[in-house]
Amino acid sequence: MLKGVLSKKLLPEEKRKSKKKRKILINLVSEKNMSVHKYTAGLHNVGSYQVAGSPYLTASAVTTAETIFYFPRVTKRIVIENTDTTHDLNIYFLASSTTPLILPAGKTIDMDIKCAHIYMKGISDTADMQMYAEITNIPTGSMYSLVGITGV
Repeated sequence: MLKGVLSKKLLPEEKRKSKKKRKILINLVSEKNMSVHKYTAGLHNVGSYQVAGSPYLTASAVTTAETIFYFPRVTKRIVIENTDTTHDLNIYFLASSTTPLILPAGKTIDMDIKCAHIYMKGISDTADMQMYAEITNIPTGSMYSLVGITGV
């Protein structure tokens, strides 16, 4: 009896209706999945870091007062050159950090790093510097806080 039900032949009109229902169902499922899996730039999106970044350039005379540089979007790379011939430069990622990176006079550092801003100050006097950064398309509001991370 079950064998007869499975082998029942559909009339041409029933076949067309059945195909149409399947197409509608497939389209609904596809549309639903497309809206859920929207591809966007983000902190954990590998493609955001594989492409060349937009350039960000600045040069400044950094005093012994803390100076903050805000980036328009999250960075993927930062290159800082201390162009001063006599004064070292402190570089750090949190305000009033107790663990700064010291960039000696006349030296350059190239950091593969994501951040939304960076702090600098001259150690004993004003220090001249140049900075180049590669900027991703990730909004700075997506960047997580560095507060509480050891060594920052």
